[in-house]
Amino acid sequence: MRRHSDLSFVLLLLAMILVVALSGGSGPVGIADAQTAGAVPRTVAVLVGGGQDTIVLDGFFPQNLRIRVGDTVAWKFNGDPTHRHTVTLVAGPFPGPKDAAAGGEPGEVIPGRWIPVPGGAPGELMRNPVFAAPTRRAGAPVEIYDGATYANSGEMSTLPRLADMPKNETFSVTFTKPGTYRYFCLFHRPHMVGTVEVVPASATDVPNQAAIDARAKAEMDHLLAMIEKAKEQSKAARSQPGPNGSTLWFVRAGGYELDSGEHLGQSFDFLPKNLTVKVGDTVTWEAVDPHTITLIPVPPPPAVFTVKAQADAYPLLIRNPKVFQPAKPAAVYDPGQHFNSGPIGHTTRGGTSWALTFDKPGVYEYICAFHHEMGMKGTITVVPR
Repeated sequence: MRRHSDLSFVLLLLAMILVVALSGGSGPVGIADAQTAGAVPRTVAVLVGGGQDTIVLDGFFPQNLRIRVGDTVAWKFNGDPTHRHTVTLVAGPFPGPKDAAAGGEPGEVIPGRWIPVPGGAPGELMRNPVFAAPTRRAGAPVEIYDGATYANSGEMSTLPRLADMPKNETFSVTFTKPGTYRYFCLFHRPHMVGTVEVVPASATDVPNQAAIDARAKAEMDHLLAMIEKAKEQSKAARSQPGPNGSTLWFVRAGGYELDSGEHLGQSFDFLPKNLTVKVGDTVTWEAVDPHTITLIPVPPPPAVFTVKAQADAYPLLIRNPKVFQPAKPAAVYDPGQHFNSGPIGHTTRGGTSWALTFDKPGVYEYICAFHHEMGMKGTITVVPR
C-alpha cells in the first residue's frame, strides 16, 4: 500500500513540473484555466426588438452580455416587420454628419440621420446612408471588432426597402479584444442601448445560450407587463374646460409605462384610440417618441419615403414632405384637406404636442404616418353640442 502511495506522489509531482514547464515557468495553471484555455469560440444570439402589432419593445434582449475573446455575437431581428432597428458600434471613425450620443461617453458620436439629397431641391433630405446601410457587404466575412472601428447592421427588418433587396434580419460581429463595448439602435437612442463585455478566453463566468435566452425572456416579460399597466392607466380620456363652453381633450400618441417612464416598452397606439367630442372642442395629441397625427382626405396614406434604387449601393430614402412637413391649412379641421402634425416627440423640432379644433359633426379617422401599418390609427367622432 505504501509503495502505491509513494508512486502516486511521484507521478503527481512529475505532472505538476510538466504543467509548469508547458506554461513557460510562470507559475502553476489553475484547474479552471486548464479546462477552458482551449475553449472553442462560440456564437451567441441576442434579440433585437420585440412585441407584435402596436405592442413594441425597443430593446436588445438581453441588454447586457458577457462573452469571451473570439466569440461572435449574432443579433437577430425580433420586432414587427414594419418597425426597424439598427445594431451600431460607434467606437471607430465614419464619414458624414455626426450627432452626440445621448448618455454616452464624452466625445462619443453617432451618425446623423439626414443629409441633403444629391442634386435635390433646397431643404430636400434623405436618410444618411452611413446610418441606413450595413457596413458588411453581401457575401463578405463576418466583421471583426476590437473597439477601434465602426460597425453597423444598417436597417434591420423582415421587409426590405425594395422587392429585389435581400432581407436584413441578422448581424454578426466577432470580438477580438477584452473590454466593455456599448452599442446603439440609431433609430431609438438614447434608450435602446446595449453592452457587450468581452473577457479573456480563459474566463469561466460567461453565460451559455440557455442562460442568455432566459435573461432575454425575463427582460421582455417585465416590459410587456408594464405596457399593459400603461394601457390601463391611459384608457380614460383627459379633458379640461375650454373657452366658450368647449372642452379641451388630450390624447397620448404612443404610451410609455406612466410611473417609471420606461422607454423600452411601449404601446404604439393612440390612447384613447377612439374619442367622442362635441362641435367646437379641441383635441391635443401628446408624444414622447416621434409620431405623426395625419388626417388625409383620400386614401392611401402617404409613404414615409420615396425609395430610389442605386446600382451597387443602398437605395436613396428621400423624405416625403406629406409625412415630415407640418400641414395645418386652418385652425379648424376641414375634412377636404390634408392635415399633418409632422413628427412630434421629445427629439423632434415639432415639439411634443399638436392641437386641432373640430366644428363639423362626423367620424374622422387619423393615423401615425410612421406606424399605421402596425395598427396605430384612431378616430375622432364629433357630435352636435
